[in-house]
Amino acid sequence: MKAWLAAFGLVVCISVVAFGPLNARTTATNPGEDDFRKMEQAWLDAASVPDLPVLRKMFSNDFMGTSFGDGVLSKSDVVPPDGSQATHLPKCRLKDSTVRIFGDTAVLMGDVEMQIPQKAEAIRMTTVFKKNAEDWQIIAVHMSKAPEGQR
Repeated sequence: MKAWLAAFGLVVCISVVAFGPLNARTTATNPGEDDFRKMEQAWLDAASVPDLPVLRKMFSNDFMGTSFGDGVLSKSDVVPPDGSQATHLPKCRLKDSTVRIFGDTAVLMGDVEMQIPQKAEAIRMTTVFKKNAEDWQIIAVHMSKAPEGQR
């Protein structure tokens, strides 16, 4: 019996070493923290162009957000209509960020540098991602101006 338990324990140890812990894998269906940073930067890049097909796919139809103006934003506020070349954001770069993943929801909080030709400006951003049937989408965003010392 002891030999059987020892053999079983050895198989489990080898499996963990060979394949890693099951919850540590990063795949298209189970992205890691850096994947969410890449998704955030992809959104910032698409918003500055604007790349309408990418933006439509990235934002959930029930998206809501807040920015520097009044009221709650919807998907139609952040995804320009067809034929529009209007952008809602200048070229931006995600800087420092923290990501937390909670099953099929992820939250990214970070600093974003808006690369405005006259003077770069920093904003704070919180983005909430939710896994749907096909992929991850942005369901909520909150933007605010960074404190004076970080601009």
